[in-house]
Amino acid sequence: MKRVVLIVMCCLTLLPFGGCKRKQPNPPESRRIGTVTLRSSIAQADVWLLPDTQKNRKTTVWGAASAAGVKAGETRTAALSEPGDNGLYLLRMIDADGFYYEANGLPLQAGWSVEIKGDGLQSMTVEVTDETGERKNTCKLFAAKL
Repeated sequence: MKRVVLIVMCCLTLLPFGGCKRKQPNPPESRRIGTVTLRSSIAQADVWLLPDTQKNRKTTVWGAASAAGVKAGETRTAALSEPGDNGLYLLRMIDADGFYYEANGLPLQAGWSVEIKGDGLQSMTVEVTDETGERKNTCKLFAAKL
């Protein structure tokens, strides 16, 4: 009996040292530097504006959308975090019909506007304008069915 009690005591003593690993704390969110105005001609979509880094280019886990459920013609503000490599951003978008859209290397600053427009999947573009309405960049938006 003493032997069983001794074994149980040893197991209970070692339990805290052999249990599950402690969860690592979540990495701190990027510092927010302001907002941009977002407008889309796509029926309804979730939009992510991410810093253009190698890590973000290779992942499909983007966290919460910068603007969720943006409807066609709706204007929204979206939080803008610190820029990635060379001061640029990535745009990722998934619409209600299961289409995926992306654009890389967008120059953005707080107060600027991003407009997503086009008539069909092959003609979609992203236009970036500054606070005065001057066009800063226009690029083709890649689209594919998920």
